Amino acid sequence: MYLITRPEQKLAKSVAAFRAAGIAVTGVAPVTICYDQGQIDGCKEQFVLCAPHIAIVTSTFAAVKLYNDGEFRSDTLWLAVGTSTASVLAQNGFTVTVPEQQNSEGLLALSQLSSANSRRVVIIKGQGGRTTLRDTLLARGFEVEEYLFYYRQRNTRPIQTDNWQWSAIKGIVATSGEMAEQLFRLYDSHSLCQRPWLTVSERIADNLKASGVQRVAVCNDASDSALSAWIKDNWE
Repeated sequence: MYLITRPEQKLAKSVAAFRAAGIAVTGVAPVTICYDQGQIDGCKEQFVLCAPHIAIVTSTFAAVKLYNDGEFRSDTLWLAVGTSTASVLAQNGFTVTVPEQQNSEGLLALSQLSSANSRRVVIIKGQGGRTTLRDTLLARGFEVEEYLFYYRQRNTRPIQTDNWQWSAIKGIVATSGEMAEQLFRLYDSHSLCQRPWLTVSERIADNLKASGVQRVAVCNDASDSALSAWIKDNWE
């Protein structure tokens, strides 16, 4: 059985997806997602007043609050960090581009972000996390504005889909550095470091190795289907 860590709102869906793929998993949610309506409204107002040339959406949690039904009708180019985020945006009426490498570095490698030409960029994301995207675009000469649609609130106790023991856990799946950090906050580091991990970027893998994890693999797609396929091909 594998341990999957997700925010509360994604936990049940992800666990169900892995199980439907024939993989025995249990899930733990160390955080829940809370929205900042002021930031969401401010972003809509910005598009009405002066829509940016490019909008970048970095997660599905941000994407679900965007609907192309009025405020966002413009010639803005929409970019998404990954296929899951792009899928939500597409369902909500947007035409979206996704980089082959589904992370900030992949976005920054896109030709649309290679040269500023005085273009304005809006980044739609959650509070905290990396600043690589913003910092690099500013250094390239873009005008950058961020809207922080949501924040992560620690759960007093981790939400679990099942009762489980470490002896049953064969591996751990974490799709963000923050989720991995939360596991180290909640559980015994020895138990965490003994097991192989699967994550979605070399950066997260390097951080895990710095924390003492010896075996870390990387899947370049953070979707449940891609992670399930990777596990079946490599761990089963």
